[in-house]
Amino acid sequence: MSNELKMVMISYNSAIGAEAMEILEKCGIKNYTKWTGVNGKGQMSGSHFGSEVWPGINSVIFSAMEAKKAQDLLKHIKDVRAKLGKEGIKAFCWSLEEMT
Repeated sequence: MSNELKMVMISYNSAIGAEAMEILEKCGIKNYTKWTGVNGKGQMSGSHFGSEVWPGINSVIFSAMEAKKAQDLLKHIKDVRAKLGKEGIKAFCWSLEEMT
C-alpha cells in the first residue's frame, strides 16, 4: 500500500540535537513533535538524568510519515549511530493505524 503511514520516535542525547535536526531536514521532514528535558538510560550511552551524578539529558521527536520516508529516516539515523556511537541516538518505528 503506497500511502502506508508510520510513526517514528527518535530518542537522542540533547548534546547532539543539531545533528538530529539536520537528519530531519535532510529527509524533508517538516512536521514533528519534540520533547526536551527527557530522562533516560541506554545500554550504550548510560544514564542521562540531568544531575551531577548522571549528567546529560535527552530529547525525543515523534513524527508521522509515509513508509518510504520512514525507511529513509531510519537509514540516516543508522549512519549517525555508526559515526557517533556512544553519544546516543536511536529510532523506533511502528505502523500508524489512523491519524486525524
